[in-house]
Amino acid sequence: MTYDLDTVRRALHDHIAKEILLRKAPLALDEDLFAGGSGFDSMSLTRVLVFIEQRFGVRIPDEEVDLDAVSTVDSMARFVAGRIAVAQG
Repeated sequence: MTYDLDTVRRALHDHIAKEILLRKAPLALDEDLFAGGSGFDSMSLTRVLVFIEQRFGVRIPDEEVDLDAVSTVDSMARFVAGRIAVAQG
């Protein structure tokens, strides 16, 4: 199955806002997830990586994650979409 960037972005946004951060306040696509007080940390990232594997069928080992590439929903979506494209050949 193929996933476009918008589908990946929307799935990540919804999962992070509703399941990880547990907040009703809007989550901007360019908001720094690791900024102080956001509640997003390395354990949160691990939970998101599990979600990515389950939702999109692509595994991203922790050691291959560049924190700059996953610091916002938008950058994370681009990173994940790229990994999906590579996995699908």
